[in-house]
Amino acid sequence: MRILMVSEWAPCTYGGVSSQVRLLSEWLRKRGYDVWVMYKQGYCKGDRYIKIGGVLPLEYHVVPPMLWEVKNIISEVKPDLVHVHHSFTPLSVLAVRACSKLGIPCILTNHSLPPAGESDYWVKFSYLTPYRWLLKPTIVTAVSTPAALFIRDFLGLKDTIKVIPNAIDTNKFKPNVKLREDYILYVGRLVRRKGVHILIKATKILRDMGFTNRVLIAGRGYLERYLKLLASGVDNILFLGEVNEYRKIKLYAGAKIFVLPSIAGESFGVVLLEALSSGTPVVATNVGGVPEVVKNGSEGFLVDPGEPYELAEAIAKILSSEELWLRMSINARKKAVEKFSIETVGRLYEEVYAEALGINLMTKILPQRL
Repeated sequence: MRILMVSEWAPCTYGGVSSQVRLLSEWLRKRGYDVWVMYKQGYCKGDRYIKIGGVLPLEYHVVPPMLWEVKNIISEVKPDLVHVHHSFTPLSVLAVRACSKLGIPCILTNHSLPPAGESDYWVKFSYLTPYRWLLKPTIVTAVSTPAALFIRDFLGLKDTIKVIPNAIDTNKFKPNVKLREDYILYVGRLVRRKGVHILIKATKILRDMGFTNRVLIAGRGYLERYLKLLASGVDNILFLGEVNEYRKIKLYAGAKIFVLPSIAGESFGVVLLEALSSGTPVVATNVGGVPEVVKNGSEGFLVDPGEPYELAEAIAKILSSEELWLRMSINARKKAVEKFSIETVGRLYEEVYAEALGINLMTKILPQRL
């Protein structure tokens, strides 16, 4: 079977959607599928990666490509089906539209929630956008239940949205007892909705409680200068900037606790899977799809968003009990392997592909013969 993945961001770059496209594509190729990727931002080397230009020479997601060029690329690749990732970029909309015109089965996966505000407001806004009228995929999936409900209402769909979670390579992200230290880790963009400013406030509270563990913050974003100013005078907070994949794996394996203090817009959180797979307990906020990844009291704690005292108390509770930390670490790794491994998630997508093509998996036809 030939599959064309469509993503605004190149799978060779960093980011939640990029990592999922890369991981799924590599797994499918190992299974015998012929996988191609069309993208607009970033760069990937290889004849199965096709970069499409925008109408303006700007690498920004709001700059659309030309519909005719999207159609031409799809026609040249001749895929059996197209899998479009992310619902809210012009490339996504045009790819789904092109598939409709060409009569090619199309899977659309929603990876996102509104960045702020209530979903109902954005659903009303959808009537003024081309999304509701142009997005007519064969099957829609979403990475979490909140993301599924949002895209269903946003597009006015009547069918049930299939929830297929994000995946993790559990062979890459894994525990390492020798590397384990006592620092607290955050990995992600430095933007307001990620709540890093709440983590900094919680760090100051932890210092008053007697906890001086280092807090490592990895990532870049428009809020970086403000966050550094907020953290000035707190010598145990260290900004690492953007880290490569190798260092990121080491950071997760060495951390005592991973923190995701998001305020809103967290449809899933791939970083949570990276932490769980590394056997690192998590303290995260109870927003969006996070509760579908972390069970409160099992692999970590969930706290209310925007509450630094509550965040600090949850972190302190784990730091104060080695027995609790070990139990949560074991639970985290177990959940990652059993529920979120690429082997588990990849097979769920195989079932969706077969459904889109009208193939009965019970016939057990090999992927390369589909």
